Amino acid sequence: MENYIKESKNGFDFSCMSSHAMLVNAGRLMICMLAYNLFNWFKRLVLPKHFQKMQIETFRLKLIKIAARVIRSARYRSFRFCSSCPYKDEFRECLTAEQ
Repeated sequence: MENYIKESKNGFDFSCMSSHAMLVNAGRLMICMLAYNLFNWFKRLVLPKHFQKMQIETFRLKLIKIAARVIRSARYRSFRFCSSCPYKDEFRECLTAEQ
């Protein structure tokens, strides 16, 4: 349970309250909970089995913070990664995941 609390505090910024008004803080907490739940549903429904145990920090590092160029042709769109990108295979695997 401590790992879930740590992930929510660090990954979704549950730890800070931005206002002195309780209603504002309650709204912020609801938005953060929605983001947390959407991420968990995404992990369970979209990602391959060996990626489903990732925490949000690892997910951001490996699959979101990737520099790529989108190449558009007449029919297809593809991603062009730099040659030194360490997680391009994982990114492609998530794009083509069939479950």
